[in-house]
Order: sequence, then C-alpha cells, then structure tokens
Amino acid sequence: MILIYSFANSWGTNISRRVLAELERILGKEKINYQIVYFSPQKFFDKNINGGNYDLIVGLGDFSGNIYKIRMETVAHNRFGDKPINPLSPYCLELSMPEMDIVDSNVFGVGENMGSYNCNFMAYKIQDYINKHNLNLKQLFFHIGKMAEAKSVANNIADLLVVNKMLK
Repeated sequence: MILIYSFANSWGTNISRRVLAELERILGKEKINYQIVYFSPQKFFDKNINGGNYDLIVGLGDFSGNIYKIRMETVAHNRFGDKPINPLSPYCLELSMPEMDIVDSNVFGVGENMGSYNCNFMAYKIQDYINKHNLNLKQLFFHIGKMAEAKSVANNIADLLVVNKMLK
C-alpha cells in the first residue's frame, strides 16, 4: 500500500494540494491512499502513519522560493521552528528512499533542505519511525515550486513512480 500526502492551505489552492488531486486522477485509487494534512502534522502522523502498513510514503510540499525543477529531498532535520521534534533523536536523518534507476535530471533536482516546519516535521517523524521500528518502508518527499503547473508536475511524479516500479 502507498500513502501520498500533501499539505493544504485554508483555500485548497496551494500547489501540493493541486498536484495530489492530479495524481489521484492519473494513478487511480487502487492500493494508494491519498491524504491531506490540514492542521497539526503530529495529529496527521498519529492518525495516518503510526501503525500503518505502507510500503511507500510520498510527501508533497510547497517550496517557498523559486525552483524550476521538482526537488527530491534526501535529508530531514530534528527541528520544528526553533525546537527539536524529538530531543532524544539524531539531528539529521537521511530519508530511506527507494532505489531509482531512471530519474530525469531535467525535471528532478536533489535537495537537502526540508526547511523547519511542516514538510521537515513529517519527513523527520516518518524516518524516525522507520528507523526505530526497523521497517522496510521507503519514503519520498517532493518540494514543488509555487508557480508550477499541477498537471505537469503530477505527470512527472507519476512517470517516476511507474518507470522505477514503485507502484505495486
């Protein structure tokens, strides 16, 4: 089973929310759980991830600056604002990304800066959970530029998932 989540603003107009809707249209609902993080990322984690039975979790977040590629984040940090997420965990965790043989470098870039709020919180909590429970769970996180076109981004992410055989 796969979980794909995005963050929503009050109006549901942000890019990650629109890409999530397009992915649902492109990939369908079979074996994929599409969810929106509306408020507290901790409540979302407790309800949708803790104790879940996923093979892959894909996160979608809005990037605050200008980027022209879909940014695949590889690292999460133990910070939420100016406080640690878990004071007893490492400061930096590498995401347990699935193996990918085919990645179009014209479309996807690689990043190591998740920021320090919701995107970073979710990726860190998921990775900390994976590490502590010795799970074979993989996660991907994509930052998307605010000016990107949702349908195009969704098609590119769907293609990446399909060509790398992540959809089971």
